Amino acid sequence: MKKYFIFTLGAIVFLSSAPPVFAHDLLPKQVVQYLAEHPHATPEEIQTYAQTLDPATAAKFTNTKDVVETLRNQRTNLLDNSFDFLKLGVGHILSGPDHILFVLSMLLVFATITELLQLTSTFTIAHSITLLLAGSGILVLSPRITEPLIAFSIAYMAIFTVFVAKSDTPRALRNKIATVFFFGLFHGLGFAGLLREIAIPNDKFLSSLLSFNIGIEVGQLIIVFCAVPCIFFARNKSWYPKVIQVLASAISLVALFWVLQRLLTP
Repeated sequence: MKKYFIFTLGAIVFLSSAPPVFAHDLLPKQVVQYLAEHPHATPEEIQTYAQTLDPATAAKFTNTKDVVETLRNQRTNLLDNSFDFLKLGVGHILSGPDHILFVLSMLLVFATITELLQLTSTFTIAHSITLLLAGSGILVLSPRITEPLIAFSIAYMAIFTVFVAKSDTPRALRNKIATVFFFGLFHGLGFAGLLREIAIPNDKFLSSLLSFNIGIEVGQLIIVFCAVPCIFFARNKSWYPKVIQVLASAISLVALFWVLQRLLTP
């Protein structure tokens, strides 16, 4: 069990301590367009423009030194670009409480390793399909639709896992897998939302998309490695059924609040 926590802790420390990415491939589209329209802009002018954008973008240009570093790294090779997008995928899922809670919700009732692999693989397949479709521009839904549905999926999954799909029959497992697959499709659209804000170069489009998806999987594995040992060793305790009922109820209430919040936010 110690090996699980050492691995997880090491991965989190590495990702959190990694230097921020300033490569051209991960710049927001507005900045890339500005650089194309103003090829002779000074670092001060670029910094001034960046400060008019969202806080996350402005943070990449806190001073002229950062601007110069950005311009120097406008071209990255395939390996560096893939690693940048892999880190972006890991950071995206680990920084998103909705995706974390969905994965935890489907793991609350632990049955077998086989079931665990089936559920996580199903979620991977589902969100990979829509991530690739949305990232390619084939399937695009408004965040006004996908974000409330993602929040609702968390509430539904928590209640379904703990209070509905309690039996270990093949039918119950099939229903659970079908539920994970259905909602996983919407999570993939949510993952793709971040990519719409980034100028992905045409010559590295496929590798960037695949690397980002691999990063999502690495982040998902970190969540699973953190949660499963705790659930496995607690599953036979007399107090565990009550604990997960309370936990599932709390998760669903938070998720339903997010549904209302996302529906009412203009």
